[in-house]
Amino acid sequence: MKTCSRVKMGSRLKLLVLTAGVCMSLTVGCGKSENKYTYRDAGIEALNAGDYESAIASFDEAINASNALVGAFDIDVLKYRAEAEYRAADYQAASDTYGILIQVDKERPEYLNMRCVSKAQTGDLSGALDDYKRAAELDTEKNAPGRAEAILAAGAALENQGASAEAMTLYESAQAEGIENAELYNRMGLCKFGEKDYETAITYFAQGLLKPDAASVPDLIYNQAVAYEYKGDFDKARELMEQYVAGNSSDEEAARELEFLKTR
Repeated sequence: MKTCSRVKMGSRLKLLVLTAGVCMSLTVGCGKSENKYTYRDAGIEALNAGDYESAIASFDEAINASNALVGAFDIDVLKYRAEAEYRAADYQAASDTYGILIQVDKERPEYLNMRCVSKAQTGDLSGALDDYKRAAELDTEKNAPGRAEAILAAGAALENQGASAEAMTLYESAQAEGIENAELYNRMGLCKFGEKDYETAITYFAQGLLKPDAASVPDLIYNQAVAYEYKGDFDKARELMEQYVAGNSSDEEAARELEFLKTR
């Protein structure tokens, strides 16, 4: 007997010191201050080039070269460092750096949104949900950076807690706000799949495949194939699974699923 766990959940979405420690680490000799902009610029260049480890190292040098307590320059560098850590897939470090930003630059929804996403990537779904809720309270205009990503992370947290209906409500509200991306439709399809509403799930997966960023969510094709299988349309399921396997030859689970479908 096959179970719903076979659908793919899709992309999911370092507190170095406490605030006092941050201030101490940013207080160094005046002789270094002339280097901080050079370090920051080098970090930005490395970040744009995709060399995230070098970027992080340069941003740390920039912070160490700062000769004052936490100010606008240091906050700017911390933002870049958090972005580099997230892109480097060091989600715990990113979460902690966003935590520092919240401490030294107040509770801003954009920081909470990105800490939400980072926490979700570390598996701290409860913490991610808390950050999303707080960001939503502060973001009265519903346009803070990272909002769409945070909604997906919060929705995944709700699904993990067994609150799929609440997650679906969240996704639908995001859709009503004009948030449109492939992963949102993937999540909506998964919610309907979990309710055994395979026809609606298929519709959401199909809508996701029409989005400009569909290539970033290959699970849409796989999940659509599984939904067709559960619906009893094995020919369509096999066709879609063949399409998925053709582009994801290393997915052994999908290859086994395709062999099964060939026997139906």
